[in-house]
Amino acid sequence: MRNLLIGSVLAIITVALTIFILETGRSFLQFAIGFLLFIIPITFISSFKSTVMSFILVAFSIFVLYIIYRYGYHDAIFGIILACIIGGSIFYFRVNRIQPFSATDYKNTAMNKRDE
Repeated sequence: MRNLLIGSVLAIITVALTIFILETGRSFLQFAIGFLLFIIPITFISSFKSTVMSFILVAFSIFVLYIIYRYGYHDAIFGIILACIIGGSIFYFRVNRIQPFSATDYKNTAMNKRDE
């Protein structure tokens, strides 16, 4: 029930933000670019365990925010906000670390269960 509620709220926020962008005459292209630039890094932020990847992510974010401010692409901020909402929820609720499948462990477990 909790996942259904969270998914419904995320869908409402996504559609509301998209309708807001379209109805207020803001640039949908800037909105989409802001979203596409940040959805993957935010979704997989847990895999950035090295200092180099963290440095690249922070430097990229600062550079993009500078371009947004300098050239007045303020509508991209709405795309970044949506990427944070969707990517953060995907990261929090779906991206889990799992152990890789081992065929030998599976065979050993199956053999042990058969012998019992």
